[in-house]
Amino acid sequence: MDISATKVKELRERTGVGMLDCKNALVETNGDMEAAVLYLREKGLAKAAKKAGRVASEGAVLIRMDGDRKALMLELNCETDFVAKSDAFRDLSEKVLDHFVRHTSEEGGVVNMEDRPYDDTISAIITEAIAKMGENIRPRRFVRYAAKEGAFVHSYLHMGGKIGVLVEIIGDAAALKSPAVRELADDIAMQIAAMNPVCVSPEEFPPTLIESERAIYQAQVLEMGKPEQMAAKIVEGKIQKFVKENSLLHQPFVKNQNLTVGAHLTAVAKGSGGAVRVSRFIRFELGEGIEKEKKDFVAEVQSQTGK
Repeated sequence: MDISATKVKELRERTGVGMLDCKNALVETNGDMEAAVLYLREKGLAKAAKKAGRVASEGAVLIRMDGDRKALMLELNCETDFVAKSDAFRDLSEKVLDHFVRHTSEEGGVVNMEDRPYDDTISAIITEAIAKMGENIRPRRFVRYAAKEGAFVHSYLHMGGKIGVLVEIIGDAAALKSPAVRELADDIAMQIAAMNPVCVSPEEFPPTLIESERAIYQAQVLEMGKPEQMAAKIVEGKIQKFVKENSLLHQPFVKNQNLTVGAHLTAVAKGSGGAVRVSRFIRFELGEGIEKEKKDFVAEVQSQTGK
């Protein structure tokens, strides 16, 4: 059957599928446009189901701000950096962000979606995107911040979305309006992106993390053959150093290594005429914790060609 280029172009515009697949669909459906759309959708869903199990560790960390009081940060994954930089992925990012901004209410805690889509709408959006882009795509996690009274939220994206940070600054009304405090928020967000602290201060340090580190240090010291009393002091010293290095306020300030972040914050607050502190922060790094798949490209080509 002879299928016109105009019909193929129309089907491509409606579905986003490649020209050859569009032509084949029209041939299979005897030129029926609606039947061809359904044919491609069914074929795409079958392909998408196969691709959904593949490792997706690329993509982008995305942030949507609503003034300086509300923010949503989302990690959206795909398989390759090539797709992550495509217009199709950028369009999808905006669509997914729009949905999460409008239809989620969770605040403060990270919502993980590694085992399931957030809702049926997101599931449908992602399935369609997988069929069109030819890769596994998934929204992995998101977090929403709504600033407390007398506070604002600042965001920072590093390396085009490889790392994202939200930080909440709280303080006196006059201080929060100061340009120096706004600059401070940006500096602290960059500090968090670069140095990856665990928490704001040692008092907030997770006890479980301390105990796991303690066990590691104890094993190391025992291997050194140190006396028990000396070993306990060495372990305690290592723990204190570990907590200090991973607490935001005790880290050396990235813009001035002679100051700690806490000392810099105190100086800026004093100059702004009011109290200022970091109340909370969250940091997403693209693909962190995902074991990347080692691909056998020969086997992959063979599986796709049937050879």
